[in-house]
Amino acid sequence: MAILNMSSRLHIPSSVKETASEDGAVLLDVERGICFSLNFIGLKIWELLKKGYDQAQIVDTLQKDYSITREQLQDDVRQFMQELESSKLLVDDDQPEKGRFFRRLWGKRRSA
Repeated sequence: MAILNMSSRLHIPSSVKETASEDGAVLLDVERGICFSLNFIGLKIWELLKKGYDQAQIVDTLQKDYSITREQLQDDVRQFMQELESSKLLVDDDQPEKGRFFRRLWGKRRSA
């Protein structure tokens, strides 16, 4: 199974904050009010994403720690990253960003 090349074009928006513990983490997009819960492996992937790792590097790193087939690991990491993207917790630099809530709000207000 081929792994998608999601490299440096993906980034974590600055509006996403995290609270981590030994069990995992909670991610919060403060601009959109969206919460996302991570287990400890999800947190490990999140930490690697913050360091700029791409999917292949994440799979390589996790494969050293877990006894799982490479194909299954690739599929799991791909699905997890797609879920982060669909939740807008991981965004594509190549996609034009629609106006954020506060930008839209302030753009509609005009002073007299």
